[in-house]
Amino acid sequence: MPRNLKTLTIGEKKKVLEAVKSGRKKKDIAEEFGIPASTLSTIIKNSKEIDLNFPIDRKRKRGPDFSDVEECVVKWFKQCRDANVSTGGPILKEKAENFAKSLGHEQFKASNGWLENFKKRHDISFRKVCGESAGVSDNVVNEWKINLSELLEGYKPCDIFNADETALFYKCMPDKTLTFKNEKCSGGKHSKERLTLLLAVNMTGTDKLKPLIIGKSKNPRCFAGVKSFPVDYTANKKAWMTSELFAEWLLRIDKQMKIQKRKILLFIDNCPAHNIIPNCQAIKTHYRKEIVRKIISDMDDEKSTVIDILQAMRIVDKTWRNVATSTIVNCFRTCGFVLESEKDDTLMPIIENTDTDDREWAMIASRYRIVEETFDDFVKIDHDVAVSGILTDDDITDSVRGTEDVDDIEEASSEPVHRVSMKQATAALILLRTFTEQLSNVDDKVYSALNVIENTIDNSKSQNLSQSISILSN
Repeated sequence: MPRNLKTLTIGEKKKVLEAVKSGRKKKDIAEEFGIPASTLSTIIKNSKEIDLNFPIDRKRKRGPDFSDVEECVVKWFKQCRDANVSTGGPILKEKAENFAKSLGHEQFKASNGWLENFKKRHDISFRKVCGESAGVSDNVVNEWKINLSELLEGYKPCDIFNADETALFYKCMPDKTLTFKNEKCSGGKHSKERLTLLLAVNMTGTDKLKPLIIGKSKNPRCFAGVKSFPVDYTANKKAWMTSELFAEWLLRIDKQMKIQKRKILLFIDNCPAHNIIPNCQAIKTHYRKEIVRKIISDMDDEKSTVIDILQAMRIVDKTWRNVATSTIVNCFRTCGFVLESEKDDTLMPIIENTDTDDREWAMIASRYRIVEETFDDFVKIDHDVAVSGILTDDDITDSVRGTEDVDDIEEASSEPVHRVSMKQATAALILLRTFTEQLSNVDDKVYSALNVIENTIDNSKSQNLSQSISILSN
């Protein structure tokens, strides 16, 4: 007798995965949903490929015939909705025809059937846009400021986060400050020298999330041979933050918090009342100091200073880790992020005196004649550069084709990443330990860091040894 095969819907597969996560026995789950154990194993194995945002009543996701055209239309449509622009079916069809022509699909036809299937695939429905929902009045902002403490109640300070985006002229040298200041970045040559950073941290300054960096090139030359990075990286033609990238970042953070079994309150910088810019300013100050430090080091070694994206990522990682907890706490409190229970004299904002440190760095930069104006001008060179904007149709099609501009000339001057052997890594660690032991009053965190590095090297040695044994056995 032939076996009746049961195909689960997307919604049923979601329930299956939730049941597995709850710790129930796989045998019981398979019996409940009427599927064999092998089917259950396949669902678990392919869980990452199941689109849980797809209509739950469908049994499988049927892809479009022209996926690149559809991807362009989706990006364009999301951009319209973000800008609160009303978009109807006829406009979508016309845009689809235009994108198809740009991509060389002369046979594509944006029929009514295509439009209906497109809407079903992406769960889109058209509604009348009522009022100016995108605008926020000053009264609303002031009301939020007044009610902020009430909103924060129920959350621990360690679970209250803020996320800020900022532009960074990562290659800008101090002697180029005047040139950068007098020229606009958008669309100009300096757009090739900028990155966008997304930084997020909690109210206590104890949980700095890994920075997200957005560049112009998906695979710059300096990434050759590199398999892991200290920060998250993505790219588009403008090095801009888009709603799509922000949604992907938000989903990663949501997954991270679920694993930690935490519920957090996240503020983003759309509302002026919650825009904690000093966090971004602090990392830029540290970043510029690192640039000056590298220039001085390179001068001593009699070589020119070149900063590529990989080096910029390393500096951002270092400077973000070095932003003081008290600086972050100060920023939150200055913007009114104080719980009702904390409003007393003992929890007033901590005022840090960083002027002395900044003056010292200004003097250093001046002594070496590497700052054309003031150190403060160098720090704030990219203060008001846009971090987002509207992508043109060409930008969208280029991103789908994978033919976005890559600045090969700029990256060609990057220092190549040399492969480091296990022996060299071990020798370098011994050298670092010896150097550390020759210093006075070394913080215990330094020895902890060295221990982590040593364990990493040991684990890598063990893996290589296991692979060698496996090859010999075969």
